[in-house]
Amino acid sequence: MTMAIVSAKGVSKWYGNVIGLNNFNMEVRSGITGIVGPNGAGKSTFFKLLVGTIRANMGEMLVMGKSPWKNPSQLRGIGFCPDYEYLPADLTGVEFLNLAGGLHGLSGQRLASRTAEVLRMVEMTDARDRRMGGYSKGMKQRMKIAGAILHDPKLLLLDEPLSGTDPVVRKELIDMIKALNKDHGHDIIVSSHVLFEVERMTHEVALLYKGRAVATGDISEIRGLMSNHPHHIVIEGQGLVGLAKSLLDRPFTVSVHLWPDRSGLTAEVSRPDELFDSMPSLISETGCQVDSMRSLDDDLESLFKYLAGW
Repeated sequence: MTMAIVSAKGVSKWYGNVIGLNNFNMEVRSGITGIVGPNGAGKSTFFKLLVGTIRANMGEMLVMGKSPWKNPSQLRGIGFCPDYEYLPADLTGVEFLNLAGGLHGLSGQRLASRTAEVLRMVEMTDARDRRMGGYSKGMKQRMKIAGAILHDPKLLLLDEPLSGTDPVVRKELIDMIKALNKDHGHDIIVSSHVLFEVERMTHEVALLYKGRAVATGDISEIRGLMSNHPHHIVIEGQGLVGLAKSLLDRPFTVSVHLWPDRSGLTAEVSRPDELFDSMPSLISETGCQVDSMRSLDDDLESLFKYLAGW
């Protein structure tokens, strides 16, 4: 088995009374790995630890086998594209890359050649001489990524690269990120608060919630967790008394609450897929009329709470 690109063992980081990461454990291997979590989950703290701008209070964080804290030589192998806007509006794209290249010790023909190559990779050659203040959101994201890969790092960190972009631009950025890994060999860690966006880029994901990695692995395994965690299902319609009684006899039902006006019920179930599969036969058996059915817990926030034991 190859060495982990990132290894976090018992990492905790706090800011006064605020916990960024709490006994955080994770291994990231070669390829694309998605980091998914709501705001405040610890994603930004995780990235800051990876690039060595902060140090963990406890535990060990290794990137490509070494600590990034006060280790400039290690940082040469890392490219970071943060979620905030930092592009100088009065510079052109090529001027920005020349500035970034100089910070990495690139100059002369080597810098010019690499700048041209990177602009082609992010499809920004035609906009190289335009001032970045006039760039669209998608163009700015492309140029930020260009700056992050200019020094040809082994590991590329992308913090919310799709945020604020429209569907067309999101697809283009997703395709570009996949190509950076497949065609150019960059290992990539990309964060998002939207699971399906990450799923379009990779099958390897980690779910972060309140500073902990509550689940890691293949996306199909994570989807299985989403399907199997307890759900509250709301069913509205007519003649639901019989349905409520029948649901209580089913092994997947934890509880059923029939509304006082009998216009609906709320069922807590341990295996929602089995409920949905059995609904046609339940309706037929009880003669009820179902007007609508929805889950109150079919989202990432409820899954995080379930996995974290909150």
